[in-house]
Amino acid sequence: MKVLLYSHVFHPSVGGVETVSRALVEGFVAQGVDCTVVTQTPAKGGEEASFPFEVVRQPSSARVRELLRWADVVLFNGASLALQPWVLLYRKPFAWVHVGYQASCIDGAGWVDGKAAPLTPVASFLFHARRGGWVRAMKDGTKLLLRRSIAKFGVTRNVAITEWMNQALPLPRQVQIYNPFPIERFRAADREGAEYEFFYMGRLVQEKGVDTLIRAFAKVLARQGGRPRLLLIGDGSARPALEQLVGELGIASSVHFAGAQSGEGLVDWVGKGLIGVLPSVWYEPMGGVAIELLAAGKSLIVSAKGGLAECVGDAGLTFPNGDDEALAAQMERVLEDPALRAAQSAKARERAAGFMPARFVTQYIDMLGGIARKA
Repeated sequence: MKVLLYSHVFHPSVGGVETVSRALVEGFVAQGVDCTVVTQTPAKGGEEASFPFEVVRQPSSARVRELLRWADVVLFNGASLALQPWVLLYRKPFAWVHVGYQASCIDGAGWVDGKAAPLTPVASFLFHARRGGWVRAMKDGTKLLLRRSIAKFGVTRNVAITEWMNQALPLPRQVQIYNPFPIERFRAADREGAEYEFFYMGRLVQEKGVDTLIRAFAKVLARQGGRPRLLLIGDGSARPALEQLVGELGIASSVHFAGAQSGEGLVDWVGKGLIGVLPSVWYEPMGGVAIELLAAGKSLIVSAKGGLAECVGDAGLTFPNGDDEALAAQMERVLEDPALRAAQSAKARERAAGFMPARFVTQYIDMLGGIARKA
């Protein structure tokens, strides 16, 4: 079977889509599937990394046609209109992996300018019309209508990455397959001797709710006599505002910004944390970070709505998205109960075993193979 994988962003870009796309193609190749990646991400400094598969960057129309003649099936990691005219012209079977809300709202995320935005088509259209004008809303709404039409009538298979997405974005011919994340390396962070009672790992952007965590931590700190410490691993556009908030709350001496980390350095920083908190105010479609922290055997507290709670299951506690008082209560509960932490850690290791990437890669191969044979 020959698979053409379209990933709008790919290595050397860093992010969830890039990580999953690479895990998919490496898994395909390891199981004997011939796979080529198409991406719009240029090579870093003009130098191409060495992979056991071909990566075609920013291809011409002629190159796209050549690749489609070669492929048996096309897999889009994202609901993308890229390549669609040629895919439909060549009548190639294809699957859309819904990693976001691109088929339900204009902005594709349900989050605009630091605030929640509607996740349904009509409400999204009216919201963006009031925000950016009717002309722009009509243009963007037409693209949304096109994406929804393809998702409903053109796609061979829709893939929901969680049951949350399956219900939030119900589409015909849809199957549910979790994203494969390479979590094995995080087992090295499952160790004793944590230096920070609480920690966060991820991008420092508004939708991740790190400000909610900081406010909750300030309350815990006041109630605990200044004992706990908070570690923030990651970087992003919200960092200056978060640093200012830490200063305003007078807790700078108890909060450490570790910045962006990767590789062994990232795993080492995760090992320094005791209780992981993922406080997204946005409705996360899945939550790869949660799975990584499960593999690290960490006690977890996550926001209740979205894919985070589904991934964590009974291996962690939840709180209402954006509610810092409820989060503070859960943080104190876990901090003061060693038996609860031990039980969470045990469940985390057990649950992580069910998220090993090979399982989901096999599910993708079975699905794509069935599509190709039927075509």
